[in-house]
Amino acid sequence: MPFKDILLHLESYPDRVSDRAIDGATALAAALGKNVTAVSPRVDIPLKTNRLADFALRLGDLARAEEARGAGQADAALDRFEVQAKLLGVYGGRLQPKLEVFEAGDHLAMLARTRDLCVVPASPQNGVYQGVAEAVLFGSGRPVVIAPENAALEPRLDTILVAWDGGAPAAAAVGAAMPLLCEAKTVKILVVMNEKEGVDAHLADDLLRHLGLYGVAAEVQTFDAAGATIGSVFSHVTERVRPDLMVMGAFGHSRARQFVLGGATRAVLESPPTPVLLAR
Repeated sequence: MPFKDILLHLESYPDRVSDRAIDGATALAAALGKNVTAVSPRVDIPLKTNRLADFALRLGDLARAEEARGAGQADAALDRFEVQAKLLGVYGGRLQPKLEVFEAGDHLAMLARTRDLCVVPASPQNGVYQGVAEAVLFGSGRPVVIAPENAALEPRLDTILVAWDGGAPAAAAVGAAMPLLCEAKTVKILVVMNEKEGVDAHLADDLLRHLGLYGVAAEVQTFDAAGATIGSVFSHVTERVRPDLMVMGAFGHSRARQFVLGGATRAVLESPPTPVLLAR
């Protein structure tokens, strides 16, 4: 358990993250560290309307009903987490702030600044998690681990795949993951050719030297993208390597509070092929 303080986000509105995803993400968080705190916000729906419209349309009643539904879903998610975390011996508490829908990402980023990392379960039926993960990535200064909905219930971190393009985000990801890399049995460095300029078969040579000083005997695997999307490359390589965790840098920037992500970052957020640690 390399990390001591982990935050786990559980989406509760408009739809709650599934029990299966909660169980898998909790187990993954437990494999990463020994103190896990879950946060699942209660939705706040403020009304900005006139009294006549509220009377005619009963908007206030609708808003309160949605708030109650969201609160119930947050309670259920946190209850599920608490049971699983206590069974695994990693329960570190539960947080249930009342927030407007678009405040959740910024609030989670603030909480994550004083944790080692934040785990966010992917929920394909509810894309809200992507915006939350982006907010934490670009607003917390801490790494984010995306847990696939079908994450293993008894995860190991024996084999780690590092996506290396020589850039600053990739370097930040390696630094964040170093405690995990030092404990892994197998570390593979993936260098994708013909996808970015300046990438060649020797790109990872100095990374191998650096990891070797920490006792990490990594090996390099090159892959020729040959026109394929980076998302399909990751899917193919992870299917072949079967890593327990993938480590990669997150590239992107904010434009008018909307995050413009690089292709690789967007691909793993939308459809993580395996648990992925992202940092920048």
